[in-house]
Amino acid sequence: MRAAGAIPLTGSDRLFLGEIGSARDHRLHIALAARMPGPAPDSGELRRRVAEAAARAPVLTYRLAGGGWEPDPAFDPACHVVEYRVAPGRDVGAAVVDAVRANRLLPEHPLWSLMVVHGYAADEHILCYRVHHAFQDGVGAARIATRAVLLGRTVPAPDPDVAVRAPAMARMRLLATAARLAAPSARLRPPPGRSGSGARTFFLRLDLAAFREIAAATGASVPQVGLAVLAGALRAWNPAHWRKAGRRGTTVSFPLNLNGRLRDGGLGNGATTMPVDLPCAEPAARERLRGVMEQTSFERMAAYRRDRYPVKAPAVVFRLLRWLVPKAFPGRLTVSVIGVNLPLDGCFAVPPTYDTGGGAVSMVYSDTTVVVSCVLSAALAHGDRLPRLMEEALEELRREVTR
Repeated sequence: MRAAGAIPLTGSDRLFLGEIGSARDHRLHIALAARMPGPAPDSGELRRRVAEAAARAPVLTYRLAGGGWEPDPAFDPACHVVEYRVAPGRDVGAAVVDAVRANRLLPEHPLWSLMVVHGYAADEHILCYRVHHAFQDGVGAARIATRAVLLGRTVPAPDPDVAVRAPAMARMRLLATAARLAAPSARLRPPPGRSGSGARTFFLRLDLAAFREIAAATGASVPQVGLAVLAGALRAWNPAHWRKAGRRGTTVSFPLNLNGRLRDGGLGNGATTMPVDLPCAEPAARERLRGVMEQTSFERMAAYRRDRYPVKAPAVVFRLLRWLVPKAFPGRLTVSVIGVNLPLDGCFAVPPTYDTGGGAVSMVYSDTTVVVSCVLSAALAHGDRLPRLMEEALEELRREVTR
């Protein structure tokens, strides 16, 4: 039974906690990491930062209890500090992924931690804000990490009165979206070869100037350019697969954040998802971008944000969603694009490492760079080729739209 004053779980919260994984499952943890200059802070300094961040952002004190979220009456900053030392010269991205996997979250406490990863270099360390995906979605985590943890700003407390029952047509449209994601689509098809063992993760820095040049020439946004670049890279990964008749593209899940409307305090997984067909079969880079822009127009995204997120719905809706969701994601990609307003070079995300047979791609863009994080299933061979192919697809698109 939920305690008085607690905030109820949303449909997404319930799916991530009960149907896909659990609060202890590190494969459903996400993180935003920032490369920081100088030596790493000690544990005392980290505890002070956690206490100050929790005072600025009350969401950080909410724990899972009684079927909802409620403030932890015994909130202890020490329970949310993790120090992780790695060997000198260690790859930064791999070190952060290892730190997330090695340090579980405890469900009796709020489902987040502030991690410091250090030792790989004498003049730098990583600050990493890690959360369970039910506690926050990617945009919510980035918002809290940047505003409350890194910039020292205040974030409103979660609003307990936002859980409203959606109209019946909105619930039907939500089910229609899930059905479309579960419907047949051109699957990811890498070149033939041996697959590896375990999900593989790579991080890639792309030139933000090229994104802006393309955007200025076409009217596209940074996320739209990123989706078109990914489509080009997937086409180049196995061109023969996309030349076959009828292979128009592959449907990906493109999350849209709703925290600005539903939960300004950033609690829970405040996201819906929009299907986007990456036009991998299209040979021209400019046309791939045009196809992405048509599907991710402001009007279409606004429609998905407006009526495809019933926070409260009859039990039958969630039973249908629980049946459809496992069918929607195997062999598919989830692609998210997040902007952060930080004076730092090298912020990157760690997507969930839950292996669905497909992958998860997160693009984080700041004032200086775009960093792509990708988790690929062990079932997909030759994933190590994708970073180079994304660089080539970006250059191909830039040449086509600026010549």
